[in-house]
Amino acid sequence: MRHSVKISLTIVSAIILVAGAIVCVLRWKAWFGNQPEAEYAVPVYPNNIVLSYGEQATNSRIVSWRADTMLQLSAVRLLSWSRRDTTEYAAEGSIVESRSGKAAFYRADMDSLPSGNYSYCCTTGDNSSEWYPLFVPDRQAANRMQQFIVFGDIQDKGGGASEALFANAFSDRVVGGNNLAAMVFVGDIIERPTDKYWQVFFSAAGDMTARLPVIAATGNHEYLKGLRKSLDSRWIHVFGNPANGPQRFLYTTYYTDFPQCRFIVLDTDALNGFSDFTVMQTWLEKVLKERKNAWKIVVMHHPVYSAGKNRNNALVRFAFRCTLQSADLVFCGHDHNYMRRTEDGGKPVYILTNSSEKYYAPKDEIKADCHASYMRFFESVKVYKDSVRVETWNAESDSVFDSALVVRMPKTNIIRTIE
Repeated sequence: MRHSVKISLTIVSAIILVAGAIVCVLRWKAWFGNQPEAEYAVPVYPNNIVLSYGEQATNSRIVSWRADTMLQLSAVRLLSWSRRDTTEYAAEGSIVESRSGKAAFYRADMDSLPSGNYSYCCTTGDNSSEWYPLFVPDRQAANRMQQFIVFGDIQDKGGGASEALFANAFSDRVVGGNNLAAMVFVGDIIERPTDKYWQVFFSAAGDMTARLPVIAATGNHEYLKGLRKSLDSRWIHVFGNPANGPQRFLYTTYYTDFPQCRFIVLDTDALNGFSDFTVMQTWLEKVLKERKNAWKIVVMHHPVYSAGKNRNNALVRFAFRCTLQSADLVFCGHDHNYMRRTEDGGKPVYILTNSSEKYYAPKDEIKADCHASYMRFFESVKVYKDSVRVETWNAESDSVFDSALVVRMPKTNIIRTIE
Protein backbone atom coordinates (compact mmCIF):
# COMPACT_ATOMS: atom_id res chain seq x y z
CA MET A 1 0.00 0.00 0.00
CA ARG A 2 2.75 2.45 1.00
CA HIS A 3 4.69 1.59 -2.14
CA SER A 4 1.69 2.34 -4.35
CA VAL A 5 1.09 5.63 -2.53
CA LYS A 6 4.71 6.65 -3.12
CA ILE A 7 4.38 5.81 -6.82
CA SER A 8 1.16 7.84 -7.03
CA LEU A 9 2.78 10.82 -5.30
CA THR A 10 5.78 10.59 -7.64
CA ILE A 11 3.53 10.55 -10.70
CA VAL A 12 1.47 13.50 -9.42
CA SER A 13 4.63 15.47 -8.61
CA ALA A 14 6.04 14.74 -12.07
CA ILE A 15 2.80 15.88 -13.71
CA ILE A 16 2.84 19.10 -11.67
CA LEU A 17 6.48 19.80 -12.59
CA VAL A 18 5.89 19.13 -16.29
CA ALA A 19 2.74 21.27 -16.27
CA GLY A 20 4.59 24.05 -14.48
CA ALA A 21 7.44 23.86 -16.98
CA ILE A 22 5.00 24.07 -19.90
CA VAL A 23 3.27 27.10 -18.36
CA CYS A 24 6.65 28.81 -17.79
CA VAL A 25 7.69 28.20 -21.40
CA LEU A 26 4.37 29.53 -22.73
CA ARG A 27 4.31 32.54 -20.41
CA TRP A 28 8.05 33.28 -20.22
CA LYS A 29 7.94 36.25 -22.57
CA ALA A 30 4.88 37.72 -20.87
CA TRP A 31 6.39 37.35 -17.40
CA PHE A 32 10.08 38.02 -17.98
CA GLY A 33 10.59 39.20 -21.57
CA ASN A 34 11.70 42.85 -21.70
CA GLN A 35 11.82 44.58 -25.06
CA PRO A 36 15.40 45.63 -25.90
CA GLU A 37 16.15 49.33 -25.70
CA ALA A 38 18.05 50.86 -28.61
CA GLU A 39 20.85 53.32 -27.93
CA TYR A 40 19.61 56.90 -27.89
CA ALA A 41 20.90 60.46 -27.85
CA VAL A 42 19.59 63.23 -25.62
CA PRO A 43 19.28 66.81 -26.92
CA VAL A 44 21.45 69.41 -25.19
CA TYR A 45 18.50 71.78 -24.75
CA PRO A 46 15.67 71.29 -22.19
CA ASN A 47 13.12 68.83 -23.55
CA ASN A 48 10.37 66.48 -22.31
CA ILE A 49 9.17 69.27 -20.05
CA VAL A 50 6.45 68.34 -17.55
CA LEU A 51 4.54 70.74 -15.32
CA SER A 52 3.12 69.23 -12.11
CA TYR A 53 1.56 70.30 -8.83
CA GLY A 54 3.13 70.17 -5.42
CA GLU A 55 1.13 69.10 -2.39
CA GLN A 56 -0.97 72.27 -2.53
CA ALA A 57 -2.32 72.85 -6.02
CA THR A 58 -3.38 76.38 -5.10
CA ASN A 59 0.13 77.80 -4.90
CA SER A 60 2.80 75.21 -5.77
CA ARG A 61 4.19 73.96 -9.08
CA ILE A 62 6.95 71.55 -10.05
CA VAL A 63 8.74 71.60 -13.40
CA SER A 64 10.85 68.68 -14.60
CA TRP A 65 12.83 68.15 -17.80
CA ARG A 66 15.91 66.49 -19.25
CA ALA A 67 18.88 67.98 -21.13
CA ASP A 68 22.15 66.42 -22.31
CA THR A 69 24.02 63.68 -20.44
CA MET A 70 26.00 65.76 -17.95
CA LEU A 71 24.86 67.93 -15.07
CA GLN A 72 24.91 71.68 -15.62
CA LEU A 73 23.62 74.72 -13.78
CA SER A 74 19.87 74.68 -14.36
CA ALA A 75 16.85 76.70 -13.27
CA VAL A 76 13.29 77.76 -14.04
CA ARG A 77 12.78 81.43 -14.84
CA LEU A 78 9.32 82.63 -13.84
CA LEU A 79 8.01 85.89 -15.31
CA SER A 80 5.10 87.59 -13.54
CA TRP A 81 2.78 89.31 -16.01
CA SER A 82 1.50 91.82 -13.45
CA ARG A 83 4.79 92.74 -11.79
CA ARG A 84 6.87 92.36 -14.97
CA ASP A 85 9.71 90.85 -12.98
CA THR A 86 11.47 87.50 -13.19
CA THR A 87 12.22 85.08 -10.36
CA GLU A 88 14.70 82.25 -10.78
CA TYR A 89 14.19 78.86 -9.09
CA ALA A 90 17.25 76.62 -8.93
CA ALA A 91 16.79 73.07 -10.20
CA GLU A 92 18.23 69.89 -8.75
CA GLY A 93 19.81 67.53 -11.29
CA SER A 94 20.32 63.77 -11.46
CA ILE A 95 22.08 61.53 -13.94
CA VAL A 96 19.67 58.74 -14.76
CA GLU A 97 20.84 55.62 -16.54
CA SER A 98 18.62 53.20 -18.39
CA ARG A 99 19.61 49.97 -20.15
CA SER A 100 21.01 51.71 -23.26
CA GLY A 101 21.81 55.27 -22.37
CA LYS A 102 21.72 58.04 -19.82
CA ALA A 103 20.35 61.53 -19.43
CA ALA A 104 20.55 64.45 -17.03
CA PHE A 105 17.14 65.14 -15.49
CA TYR A 106 16.20 68.30 -13.59
CA ARG A 107 13.47 69.33 -11.19
CA ALA A 108 12.56 72.76 -9.84
CA ASP A 109 10.00 73.21 -7.02
CA MET A 110 8.11 76.49 -6.79
CA ASP A 111 6.11 76.99 -3.58
CA SER A 112 3.99 79.80 -2.12
CA LEU A 113 3.35 81.34 -5.52
CA PRO A 114 1.10 84.44 -5.45
CA SER A 115 -1.98 84.22 -7.64
CA GLY A 116 -1.66 85.57 -11.15
CA ASN A 117 -0.55 84.89 -14.70
CA TYR A 118 3.04 83.84 -15.37
CA SER A 119 5.30 82.57 -18.10
CA TYR A 120 8.20 80.22 -17.45
CA CYS A 121 11.13 78.69 -19.26
CA CYS A 122 13.69 76.02 -18.33
CA THR A 123 17.41 76.75 -18.59
CA THR A 124 20.28 74.29 -18.61
CA GLY A 125 23.74 75.70 -19.15
CA ASP A 126 23.55 78.07 -22.11
CA ASN A 127 20.35 76.53 -23.48
CA SER A 128 16.77 77.53 -22.76
CA SER A 129 13.36 76.19 -23.61
CA GLU A 130 10.45 78.12 -25.05
CA TRP A 131 8.31 80.19 -22.70
CA TYR A 132 5.13 78.50 -21.48
CA PRO A 133 2.10 79.96 -19.66
CA LEU A 134 1.50 79.20 -15.99
CA PHE A 135 -1.60 80.29 -14.08
CA VAL A 136 -2.11 80.41 -10.31
CA PRO A 137 -5.77 81.18 -9.53
CA ASP A 138 -6.84 83.39 -6.65
CA ARG A 139 -8.97 81.90 -3.89
CA GLN A 140 -12.24 83.00 -5.45
CA ALA A 141 -11.38 81.47 -8.83
CA ALA A 142 -10.02 78.30 -7.24
CA ASN A 143 -13.31 77.71 -5.44
CA ARG A 144 -15.21 77.64 -8.71
CA MET A 145 -15.57 74.55 -10.88
CA GLN A 146 -12.34 72.86 -11.89
CA GLN A 147 -12.08 70.42 -14.79
CA PHE A 148 -9.76 67.43 -15.18
CA ILE A 149 -9.20 65.25 -18.24
CA VAL A 150 -8.56 61.60 -17.35
CA PHE A 151 -6.82 59.19 -19.72
CA GLY A 152 -6.75 55.41 -19.50
CA ASP A 153 -3.89 53.24 -20.75
CA ILE A 154 -2.34 54.85 -23.84
CA GLN A 155 0.52 52.54 -24.92
CA ASP A 156 1.02 54.17 -28.33
CA LYS A 157 3.55 52.20 -30.40
CA GLY A 158 4.06 55.14 -32.74
CA GLY A 159 1.07 55.01 -35.05
CA GLY A 160 -0.24 58.46 -34.13
CA ALA A 161 -3.34 57.28 -32.31
CA SER A 162 -2.56 59.19 -29.12
CA GLU A 163 -1.86 62.40 -31.03
CA ALA A 164 -5.45 62.38 -32.24
CA LEU A 165 -6.60 61.35 -28.77
CA PHE A 166 -5.02 64.42 -27.16
CA ALA A 167 -6.33 66.72 -29.87
CA ASN A 168 -9.88 65.48 -29.28
CA ALA A 169 -9.60 65.61 -25.49
CA PHE A 170 -8.45 69.24 -25.46
CA SER A 171 -10.86 70.46 -28.11
CA ASP A 172 -13.37 73.23 -27.46
CA ARG A 173 -16.16 70.65 -27.44
CA VAL A 174 -14.73 69.05 -24.30
CA VAL A 175 -12.92 71.86 -22.53
CA GLY A 176 -15.09 74.77 -21.52
CA GLY A 177 -13.73 78.09 -20.28
CA ASN A 178 -10.46 78.52 -18.40
CA ASN A 179 -11.12 75.98 -15.66
CA LEU A 180 -8.98 73.08 -16.95
CA ALA A 181 -6.78 72.14 -14.00
CA ALA A 182 -4.86 68.99 -14.99
CA MET A 183 -4.43 66.00 -17.27
CA VAL A 184 -4.62 62.74 -15.30
CA PHE A 185 -3.13 59.37 -16.31
CA VAL A 186 -4.06 56.01 -14.75
CA GLY A 187 -0.80 54.36 -15.87
CA ASP A 188 0.63 52.59 -18.95
CA ILE A 189 1.39 55.95 -20.50
CA ILE A 190 4.08 54.29 -22.65
CA GLU A 191 4.16 50.95 -24.44
CA ARG A 192 7.37 49.77 -22.77
CA PRO A 193 10.13 51.44 -20.70
CA THR A 194 12.40 52.49 -23.57
CA ASP A 195 13.45 55.92 -24.77
CA LYS A 196 11.67 55.27 -28.07
CA TYR A 197 8.28 55.02 -26.40
CA TRP A 198 8.90 57.94 -24.06
CA GLN A 199 9.50 60.07 -27.16
CA VAL A 200 6.35 58.70 -28.82
CA PHE A 201 4.40 59.98 -25.82
CA PHE A 202 6.02 63.41 -25.71
CA SER A 203 5.74 63.83 -29.47
CA ALA A 204 2.02 63.04 -29.34
CA ALA A 205 1.35 65.30 -26.35
CA GLY A 206 3.23 68.18 -27.94
CA ASP A 207 3.72 71.01 -25.45
CA MET A 208 0.60 70.15 -23.43
CA THR A 209 2.65 68.57 -20.64
CA ALA A 210 4.49 71.89 -20.26
CA ARG A 211 1.30 73.97 -20.35
CA LEU A 212 -1.10 71.86 -18.25
CA PRO A 213 -0.13 70.17 -14.97
CA VAL A 214 0.10 66.39 -15.04
CA ILE A 215 -1.14 63.95 -12.39
CA ALA A 216 0.26 60.50 -13.23
CA ALA A 217 0.07 56.99 -11.81
CA THR A 218 2.46 54.20 -12.71
CA GLY A 219 1.34 51.26 -14.85
CA ASN A 220 2.82 47.82 -15.36
CA HIS A 221 4.14 48.88 -18.79
CA GLU A 222 6.37 51.41 -17.06
CA TYR A 223 7.98 48.54 -15.14
CA LEU A 224 10.74 46.18 -16.25
CA LYS A 225 9.66 42.56 -15.92
CA GLY A 226 11.45 40.05 -13.70
CA LEU A 227 11.08 37.90 -10.61
CA ARG A 228 10.74 41.27 -8.89
CA LYS A 229 9.56 44.07 -11.18
CA SER A 230 11.45 47.36 -11.18
CA LEU A 231 10.11 50.77 -12.18
CA ASP A 232 11.79 52.40 -15.16
CA SER A 233 14.59 54.54 -13.71
CA ARG A 234 13.31 57.59 -15.61
CA TRP A 235 9.74 57.59 -14.30
CA ILE A 236 10.11 59.58 -11.07
CA HIS A 237 12.33 62.09 -12.90
CA VAL A 238 9.96 62.54 -15.83
CA PHE A 239 7.04 63.36 -13.50
CA GLY A 240 7.75 65.77 -10.68
CA ASN A 241 5.39 64.57 -7.95
CA PRO A 242 5.04 65.60 -4.29
CA ALA A 243 7.12 63.71 -1.75
CA ASN A 244 4.24 63.13 0.68
CA GLY A 245 3.67 59.40 0.25
CA PRO A 246 5.13 56.42 2.13
CA GLN A 247 8.93 56.36 2.02
CA ARG A 248 9.08 53.07 0.12
CA PHE A 249 6.73 54.47 -2.57
CA LEU A 250 8.14 57.99 -2.66
CA TYR A 251 7.06 60.08 -5.69
CA THR A 252 4.87 57.26 -7.06
CA THR A 253 2.24 57.27 -4.28
CA TYR A 254 1.20 60.78 -3.31
CA TYR A 255 -1.64 63.27 -3.06
CA THR A 256 -2.37 66.79 -4.29
CA ASP A 257 -4.96 69.06 -2.70
CA PHE A 258 -7.31 71.31 -4.64
CA PRO A 259 -9.87 73.60 -2.95
CA GLN A 260 -12.76 71.22 -3.75
CA CYS A 261 -10.99 67.86 -3.86
CA ARG A 262 -7.98 65.75 -3.00
CA PHE A 263 -6.37 63.62 -5.73
CA ILE A 264 -4.71 60.50 -4.31
CA VAL A 265 -2.42 58.43 -6.53
CA LEU A 266 -1.46 54.82 -5.74
CA ASP A 267 1.41 52.82 -7.24
CA THR A 268 -0.33 49.44 -7.35
CA ASP A 269 2.45 47.99 -9.52
CA ALA A 270 4.91 48.27 -6.60
CA LEU A 271 2.94 45.87 -4.38
CA ASN A 272 5.21 42.84 -4.11
CA GLY A 273 4.41 41.48 -0.67
CA PHE A 274 2.17 41.62 2.39
CA SER A 275 4.16 44.46 3.92
CA ASP A 276 3.74 46.62 0.80
CA PHE A 277 -0.04 46.17 0.84
CA THR A 278 -0.17 46.98 4.55
CA VAL A 279 1.93 50.15 4.26
CA MET A 280 -0.04 51.50 1.30
CA GLN A 281 -3.45 50.61 2.76
CA THR A 282 -2.59 52.28 6.08
CA TRP A 283 -1.40 55.42 4.31
CA LEU A 284 -4.47 55.49 2.05
CA GLU A 285 -6.81 55.21 5.03
CA LYS A 286 -5.05 58.13 6.71
CA VAL A 287 -5.09 60.53 3.75
CA LEU A 288 -8.72 59.73 2.93
CA LYS A 289 -9.89 60.51 6.45
CA GLU A 290 -7.82 63.60 7.17
CA ARG A 291 -9.19 65.69 4.28
CA LYS A 292 -12.74 66.55 5.29
CA ASN A 293 -15.44 68.47 3.39
CA ALA A 294 -13.81 67.74 0.05
CA TRP A 295 -14.19 65.23 -2.73
CA LYS A 296 -11.70 62.37 -2.56
CA ILE A 297 -10.59 61.07 -5.96
CA VAL A 298 -8.25 58.08 -6.18
CA VAL A 299 -6.15 57.19 -9.24
CA MET A 300 -4.65 53.69 -9.51
CA HIS A 301 -3.69 51.39 -12.35
CA HIS A 302 -5.17 48.05 -11.28
CA PRO A 303 -8.95 47.98 -10.85
CA VAL A 304 -10.65 46.67 -7.74
CA TYR A 305 -13.31 45.14 -10.00
CA SER A 306 -12.07 43.81 -13.33
CA ALA A 307 -13.94 43.95 -16.62
CA GLY A 308 -11.44 42.07 -18.80
CA LYS A 309 -11.80 38.37 -19.47
CA ASN A 310 -9.62 36.22 -17.17
CA ARG A 311 -8.67 39.30 -15.12
CA ASN A 312 -9.06 39.34 -11.36
CA ASN A 313 -7.02 41.59 -9.07
CA ALA A 314 -8.05 39.71 -5.93
CA LEU A 315 -5.21 41.06 -3.75
CA VAL A 316 -5.92 44.67 -4.72
CA ARG A 317 -9.60 44.15 -3.99
CA PHE A 318 -8.91 42.45 -0.65
CA ALA A 319 -6.44 45.14 0.45
CA PHE A 320 -8.22 48.31 -0.66
CA ARG A 321 -11.93 47.70 -1.25
CA CYS A 322 -13.10 48.55 2.28
CA THR A 323 -10.74 51.52 2.61
CA LEU A 324 -11.88 52.93 -0.74
CA GLN A 325 -15.42 53.24 0.58
CA SER A 326 -14.15 56.51 2.09
CA ALA A 327 -13.36 57.74 -1.43
CA ASP A 328 -15.89 59.27 -3.80
CA LEU A 329 -14.41 58.42 -7.18
CA VAL A 330 -11.79 55.85 -8.23
CA PHE A 331 -10.22 55.94 -11.69
CA CYS A 332 -8.27 52.92 -12.92
CA GLY A 333 -7.21 51.10 -16.09
CA HIS A 334 -5.22 47.98 -17.02
CA ASP A 335 -8.15 45.95 -18.40
CA HIS A 336 -8.52 47.81 -21.74
CA ASN A 337 -12.28 47.91 -21.30
CA TYR A 338 -14.70 50.52 -19.97
CA MET A 339 -16.82 50.10 -16.86
CA ARG A 340 -18.64 52.40 -14.46
CA ARG A 341 -19.68 50.71 -11.27
CA THR A 342 -21.10 52.20 -8.08
CA GLU A 343 -20.19 50.33 -4.91
CA ASP A 344 -22.97 49.09 -2.67
CA GLY A 345 -23.75 51.95 -0.30
CA GLY A 346 -23.29 54.61 -2.99
CA LYS A 347 -19.53 55.19 -2.86
CA PRO A 348 -17.14 55.09 -4.40
CA VAL A 349 -18.00 55.26 -8.07
CA TYR A 350 -15.42 53.18 -9.97
CA ILE A 351 -14.47 54.31 -13.48
CA LEU A 352 -12.35 51.77 -15.34
CA THR A 353 -11.27 53.36 -18.61
CA ASN A 354 -9.12 52.74 -21.68
CA SER A 355 -7.48 55.18 -24.12
CA SER A 356 -5.47 52.60 -26.08
CA GLU A 357 -6.03 50.95 -29.44
CA LYS A 358 -5.24 47.66 -27.72
CA TYR A 359 -8.40 45.89 -26.56
CA TYR A 360 -9.09 42.85 -24.39
CA ALA A 361 -12.19 40.73 -24.51
CA PRO A 362 -14.68 41.54 -21.71
CA LYS A 363 -15.84 39.20 -19.00
CA ASP A 364 -18.86 37.09 -19.86
CA GLU A 365 -20.80 38.72 -17.03
CA ILE A 366 -20.08 42.23 -15.77
CA LYS A 367 -21.85 43.81 -12.81
CA ALA A 368 -21.82 47.48 -13.74
CA ASP A 369 -23.92 50.59 -14.28
CA CYS A 370 -22.40 50.89 -17.75
CA HIS A 371 -19.70 49.02 -19.66
CA ALA A 372 -18.24 48.77 -23.16
CA SER A 373 -15.44 47.02 -25.02
CA TYR A 374 -13.32 47.52 -28.14
CA MET A 375 -13.51 51.30 -27.84
CA ARG A 376 -11.23 54.15 -26.72
CA PHE A 377 -12.30 56.74 -24.16
CA PHE A 378 -11.24 59.66 -22.02
CA GLU A 379 -13.10 61.32 -19.16
CA SER A 380 -14.00 64.94 -18.50
CA VAL A 381 -14.35 65.42 -14.74
CA LYS A 382 -15.88 68.69 -13.53
CA VAL A 383 -15.62 69.22 -9.78
CA TYR A 384 -18.03 71.59 -8.03
CA LYS A 385 -18.52 72.19 -4.32
CA ASP A 386 -21.48 69.80 -3.97
CA SER A 387 -21.25 67.65 -7.09
CA VAL A 388 -18.93 66.04 -9.60
CA ARG A 389 -19.92 65.58 -13.23
CA VAL A 390 -18.12 62.74 -15.05
CA GLU A 391 -18.51 62.51 -18.81
CA THR A 392 -16.92 59.61 -20.66
CA TRP A 393 -16.15 60.59 -24.24
CA ASN A 394 -15.80 58.17 -27.13
CA ALA A 395 -12.40 59.08 -28.54
CA GLU A 396 -13.37 57.92 -32.02
CA SER A 397 -16.74 59.65 -32.48
CA ASP A 398 -16.07 62.71 -30.27
CA SER A 399 -19.36 62.22 -28.47
CA VAL A 400 -20.35 61.56 -24.86
CA PHE A 401 -20.77 57.81 -24.37
CA ASP A 402 -21.63 57.76 -20.66
CA SER A 403 -22.16 60.32 -17.92
CA ALA A 404 -22.91 60.46 -14.23
CA LEU A 405 -23.52 63.23 -11.72
CA VAL A 406 -22.22 62.42 -8.25
CA VAL A 407 -24.05 64.57 -5.71
CA ARG A 408 -23.48 65.23 -2.02
CA MET A 409 -26.93 65.68 -0.50
CA PRO A 410 -27.54 68.92 1.48
CA LYS A 411 -26.83 68.82 5.24
CA THR A 412 -25.63 65.21 4.98
CA ASN A 413 -22.57 63.39 3.76
CA ILE A 414 -24.67 60.98 1.71
CA ILE A 415 -23.54 60.54 -1.89
CA ARG A 416 -25.93 59.81 -4.74
CA THR A 417 -25.07 59.02 -8.35
CA ILE A 418 -27.52 60.34 -10.96
CA GLU A 419 -27.14 58.89 -14.43
